[in-house]
Amino acid sequence: MLLQENRNQRKRSWRVQLTRRGLALAGAGAALATAISTTPASAATGAGGTQIQQGTGVLAVGWDAQSPRYLNTIRGSFTSVTGVANPRVHVRVLDAQNREMYSKDRSWSGNRRDEYATFEVTVLMPRDASRVCATLYESGGYMDTACAPVYF
Repeated sequence: MLLQENRNQRKRSWRVQLTRRGLALAGAGAALATAISTTPASAATGAGGTQIQQGTGVLAVGWDAQSPRYLNTIRGSFTSVTGVANPRVHVRVLDAQNREMYSKDRSWSGNRRDEYATFEVTVLMPRDASRVCATLYESGGYMDTACAPVYF
């Protein structure tokens, strides 16, 4: 009888340990799911660039998105050895027919060597985005445009 009670006690102990481990794993999984659901995950990202000022600078564009119609952020930036006077970066989202669906600007005063502008896109696009472009202007005059295709 003592041997049978000892076996039953070991089985109960083993089941209790499994239950505790299961609850701990379930709690950790719930915490992870909560952490993931509070931060928007990107399904895809893209970037592109072009040289400016005869190769002494770079104009770059970037994006990250959930889908072709839901972009999280769009970015435009430049770096220049000689600087850009009174720069303005114009970032826009274009569809397959080259129609602008969303755009934002950022400008600075003075001579700037390195600047970036990141914009949260807070609207659902009416059509699939085909590309994101950033255009750099110096003192109101066009310098160059860099584009990055939107793909999934």
